[in-house]
Amino acid sequence: MRLSPVTAAMLATLLGGPLAAADRAPFETVRGWTVERRGSDTGSPACRMTHTEKDAQGELAGVLIVSIDRGGLTLAVADRNWDFSAGDRFSVPILLDGKPADATLIWTGDGQILRTALPETILPALLDARTLSLRFADGDKPLVAPDLAAAVAALRRCAAAPSNGPAVAAAPPLPPRARMATYTVGLALQGVLRSCSVTATDAQRAAVDTKMSALQPEMAPYEAAMRAQVTQSRGFACPTADKDAEFQEALRRFITLSPDEFATVIDQQAEAAPAVSTVKP
Repeated sequence: MRLSPVTAAMLATLLGGPLAAADRAPFETVRGWTVERRGSDTGSPACRMTHTEKDAQGELAGVLIVSIDRGGLTLAVADRNWDFSAGDRFSVPILLDGKPADATLIWTGDGQILRTALPETILPALLDARTLSLRFADGDKPLVAPDLAAAVAALRRCAAAPSNGPAVAAAPPLPPRARMATYTVGLALQGVLRSCSVTATDAQRAAVDTKMSALQPEMAPYEAAMRAQVTQSRGFACPTADKDAEFQEALRRFITLSPDEFATVIDQQAEAAPAVSTVKP
C-alpha cells in the first residue's frame, strides 16, 4: 500500500493547516463556505472562511481560503497540480468576470499554495464579480468562489463578534507531524487488515494495534479529521494482487520503524512518485 502522490502532498498540507487548527471553532456556514473563528489574547479574533473543490472521484483538488486578521483580508489558493518553491513571489493578475482587476497582486508561493493580501481598492469589484480566475502564462485558472460577497459578510461578522462570543476550547499541544502522519497511515492499515483479503500474521495485526493504541491518546483531538482524510483518499484502497508486495513492505515499515523514520519514508515516496503537472506564471 503506497500513498498516492496527491494524498501524500495533501496530507502534508493538512497536517500543517486545517488538521492542526484545533483552536478554531465553527462560526457560520454560508453557501458552501465554512467560516471559523480563532480566539486570541488581544481580544481581536482571527477568522477565516474555506471552500474546497473535489474532482469527479471525490479527491481533494483545490482549496480557497480567505482570512481576516487585524482588519485586512488575505486570499490563499491551493491546487494539487502546483509545485512552487517556498517564498517564490509572482505578479499574477486576477480576472473579474474575464477582465483584469485594477490592482496588482503579488503572490507568495509555497508548495501547492499561493497567498496574497487583498487591497481594499479591489474589494468592491471582487465581491460584485460573478466569475474569478487567475491569469498564468500558460492559461487561466478558474477559482470556485460561490457567493463570495455573502461569505465575506459572514467573515466580517465573525471578526466583529465580541470576544465573549462563541467559545473556543483551549487547544492541546499539537503532536509532532511525524507521529500524526504515522497515525493517519495506521488508520488506513487497520482498515485494510479488517476489510481486505491480505496476508498478515496474528503477530503483525497485534503489532499494528499495539502501536496505534500507544499513539491514540495524543491523537484523540484530531482523529476525526484523520479518519475523514483516510476515507476520502483513493491511496488507501484494498491493494490489488500486483500491489501486495508494496503493502507487505508498508506493513513491515509501520511495525518496525519509529514515527520519525516512517514519516521520512512517506516523504521519500512523495518525492519519488511521478510528478504531477506544474503550473507557474
